[in-house]
Formats: sequence, structure tokens, C-alpha cells
Amino acid sequence: MDRTVYCNNKTEIRKEGIKVSFINSFISQTIVYTVVYTLASLGIVVSGRAGIFNVASEGIMLASASSGFLTAYLTGNALFGFLAGSLMGAVFGLIIAFVHEKFKVNQFILGISLVILGTGLSDLLYKLIIGIKLTAPRAPATPLVKIPLISKIPVFSAFLTQDVIVYFMYAASILLWWFYYRTKLGLETRAIGESPKAADVVGVNVTKRRYLSTIIGSALIGIAGAYLPILITGTYTPDISAGRGFMAIGIAIFASWRPERAILGGFLFAAIEVIAFRLQVISQRIPYQFLLMLPFILVLVVMIIFNKQIEFPASVGKPYSRE
Repeated sequence: MDRTVYCNNKTEIRKEGIKVSFINSFISQTIVYTVVYTLASLGIVVSGRAGIFNVASEGIMLASASSGFLTAYLTGNALFGFLAGSLMGAVFGLIIAFVHEKFKVNQFILGISLVILGTGLSDLLYKLIIGIKLTAPRAPATPLVKIPLISKIPVFSAFLTQDVIVYFMYAASILLWWFYYRTKLGLETRAIGESPKAADVVGVNVTKRRYLSTIIGSALIGIAGAYLPILITGTYTPDISAGRGFMAIGIAIFASWRPERAILGGFLFAAIEVIAFRLQVISQRIPYQFLLMLPFILVLVVMIIFNKQIEFPASVGKPYSRE
């Protein structure tokens, strides 16, 4: 073989390898952030389908990030950290359901109050247990789970060589879609979000279903919060969620409260965030503050473009009293 041709072929192969490596790296990083956006937005969808608008998602994520990280660090087990994060979220969900159902407090005022509570609680827990250290404590490593054969295929490996929470996200999206659109319980829950009075008339326990939905939904948000310090940053920092809880509300609305659309929205917004991170490294001319704004700008643009296509459960955010 001609040496020139051989060298050219070798160069082309190297270029293709770099291209595939870049794509895999981009997808892998995007999938990691997709977990945060998707699980948080799924949690909002779950409570919203029962008529509870979970505006407290940012506060839940912060409190769960702190409790989840501390548990993982102290036990040396990341899965215990996720369990602690989900329990913290469930407690917030119980508070939301109880205060709203018992006292009929406005959901938006209640949600903002809990955001403030979660923000303060997250830093308080960390300072009480860890205090001030010269070296930030690190979360224990979480092993990757590979799907045999498929995980060796380029590009597909980025989707299927991930931690267990990524697979949990895939499963949760599919199961919630199946629950809401293929089961009687799911149809009843959707009916509560549309008309709690009509659901009550046919024998559905509206209060009980709202409690369960809000607790489960908040637990999902809690897992999303715990994922940030355990698997993304490796440590806890104040305000670690950086507004992603509010972004998740936008994704849930953009998805019209449908689980299958929530994961697509989560991937889209995660990709924008990863692109913003990479642009900060590549270009020093673009102010990093502008790049940090990109996901939030995207939310506004999407809301404006798809405003007429967005559907709300008719009774979301509205209290219900049995007559």
C-alpha cells in the first residue's frame, strides 16, 4: 500500500475516533444532567396530575441535596444517600399535602415558603454535621452499569453505560406513562386533576390520592436533588441546584404534564446546559453569565412558541372541599 494513502487513512480513522469520542462524551454528560431535570419534572407532573402544583421543587432539591450527600458521605454508600434524599422529599410532600388539604392554603404561597425553608435547611444541616473543613468532603463513588453487547456500540454506549439512577429515570418515565394512560388508577388520578368533584362522585378518595401523589412526586424531586452532589459535583455546595427546581416547573408545563414529554424536555434543557458549559471552556469572549442564562432563556422561548399547545389539568393549583 502507498505510504501516503496509508497515512491519510490513518488520519481519517483518528478523526472519526475523535468525533465519536466527542459525541459520546457530550451525550454522557447530557444524560447526567437529564436525570436532574427529568426526575424533578416528573415529580411535579405526578403531583400536578392530582391537582397539586408543586412550586416548592427548588427548596425540596436543596434540602434533599444536603441530606442525601451527608448520608452518602457518613455511610459510605451512595444508594443510602439517594434513599435519604427521597425521604426528605417525601417529608416536604407530606407537608405540602397536609397544609393544602387541611387548611386550603394557596399552593403558590405555600410553595415559595417551602423554597425558603429548604434553602435554609440545606445549609444548616451541612454546617451542623460537617462544619468548616479545609478540604471539602467527597461523596462515595457510584459504579456504572453496562448493558451487555449494546453498551459496546458507539453512541448507544453513552445512553447505556450509566449509573443506576439513569436507568431508574428511564424506568420511571415509562412506568408513569403506563400508569396514567393504561391503568384505572391512573385514569382516576388524572380525573382528579381535571375535576376532583366528578372523581369524588364516582367514589375516588380525592384527599388520599392527592396525599400519595404529592408524597411520591416530592420523593422523585428529592432523588433529583441528591443526584447533584453525589454524582455530578461529588460534594455539596450552597445553592447547588442553581434554579434547576424552577426550570423543572417549566419543563413540566412544557410537557403538558405528560411523563413521556418530560424526559424529552429534560434532555433538551440538559443539552443546552452542557453546551453552555462547553462554550465557557472554548470561548473566553462570551460572558459566562450569558451562558448561564441560556437554559432560562430557552424556557421563555419555548413557552412563547408552544403557548397554545400547552395543556394544564383544569384543577391544578385549586383547593377542593367536599360538599
